[in-house]
Parts: sequence; C-alpha cells; structure tokens
Amino acid sequence: MGIAAAPLRLFAFIHRRRAMRPRRSLQDWIALTIARGLSFAVVGSLIYVTYIVEMTGFDDFRRCNKSSTITRREWVLGFPTVEECRRPQVLAQSTAKR
Repeated sequence: MGIAAAPLRLFAFIHRRRAMRPRRSLQDWIALTIARGLSFAVVGSLIYVTYIVEMTGFDDFRRCNKSSTITRREWVLGFPTVEECRRPQVLAQSTAKR
C-alpha cells in the first residue's frame, strides 16, 4: 500500500495548495491575457526590427563586395570580415584631409 498511497498523498497535497489560493476573477484573466499579448507583441517587434537591421547591413555589404563568400548566418553572428566596403569618394576624402 506504500507505493499506491504515494500518488494519493501527492494529489492531496496539490489539491490543498490549489484550495489555499484564491480563484482569479474574469477581470484578472482579461488583464493577464492583455499583458501576455502586449509582451509577445513587444518582443516580436524587437526581433523583427533586429532582423531587418541586420539583413539591411548584410545586403549593403554584399552590394559592395559581390565576390565575398560570407553567409547571412556568419554576418548575423558577427564574424569579422576581411573585406571593407568603402566607396572611392570616401577614401579620397579621408586621404585629402590628412
């Protein structure tokens, strides 16, 4: 009876714990649902904006260095690139100021 009584004792313990907590009202459930929805929206938009910024940077880099073999994954993870993407005008301006 020792093995069979263990689940019953566990169930009784869980039932007592649930009975001690007050039940949530409908207003509480609505507030929790709205808060969860807003948090998902905020986190999702942050992830989306980060993705757009990273991919725009990658596309600009690829436009400048068409022969580069760096992948999107390497770009997002921040592997250092050997090639630098500079326009000839920028180089001319920077050397002229010296």
